[in-house]
Amino acid sequence: MISFPNISQPSYPLKETPEDNSIRSQFEDGSLQSRRKFTRSRMKYQVSWNSLPKEEYDVLMNFVCNEVYWSAVSFMWTHPQTGKQIEVRITNVETFQLNTVDYYSGGLELTEV
Repeated sequence: MISFPNISQPSYPLKETPEDNSIRSQFEDGSLQSRRKFTRSRMKYQVSWNSLPKEEYDVLMNFVCNEVYWSAVSFMWTHPQTGKQIEVRITNVETFQLNTVDYYSGGLELTEV
């Protein structure tokens, strides 16, 4: 299994969003019926960097483009707070920008597999 590259820890805040695994139907009389859509709720993690050195940015972009091919391949990522290994895939790449000489800012959205 591929692992996330060893680069600087992401900046805070680290956003976590649980997936809504329910489906709802509203009827004409105003009542609502709901049920589970999936058997489990996956987590989405928004990780971002405010000052990622150019060398680490190059490593990250190589990983995204040439190792996991954006969202094609899942990989193991270590949650920076808990240390728990989670199998994820990249579901969104924010625009990275060069803030100061040799330092980038930007982020990724990672979704549990």
